[in-house]
Amino acid sequence: MRLVQIAFMIIFIHAHFLTFVFESESQIFIQKDLMQRIALNDIPREPGWSDPAYRGWEVLSIPGLISTYYDLDLDGKLDYMVTRKISRKASSEEVDMARAIELAEFDQQAVYFSNPVIYFTSKYPLFYCKGLDNRKNCRNIWVDISEDGLNGNEEVYTLGSPLQNTN
Repeated sequence: MRLVQIAFMIIFIHAHFLTFVFESESQIFIQKDLMQRIALNDIPREPGWSDPAYRGWEVLSIPGLISTYYDLDLDGKLDYMVTRKISRKASSEEVDMARAIELAEFDQQAVYFSNPVIYFTSKYPLFYCKGLDNRKNCRNIWVDISEDGLNGNEEVYTLGSPLQNTN
């Protein structure tokens, strides 16, 4: 009889513990999902080069990426950055500015001019970054694997949690 009581107590403790684990995990999942939805609504649309918030661009030290910088609140500090993949380069000696713009429009790409290189990039950013520090490190960053513009399929990007859609 005593053995049956001990077995019953062990089963009861295990069942209670498993219920606690599942409830905790589901609450964490719901909180992460809610935080991600709220964060995705925080991604600003890219203002563009003609906007007063535009502050320039640079080729990053990571090969194949270009970042464009903005000061959204016009306080003199960078606070927004988008990063695109470079798809190809051309020499400014071979292709003039008008022809480069024509090629970019035909291929639905963005074009960045420098001398002697013209960079053609994807039309929409791969990364959206809000909250830059003085070293251009991002506080909040999102990735758009599809590079199809802001349409809700962007994901919060962290180095601590790998993305489901990447290989």
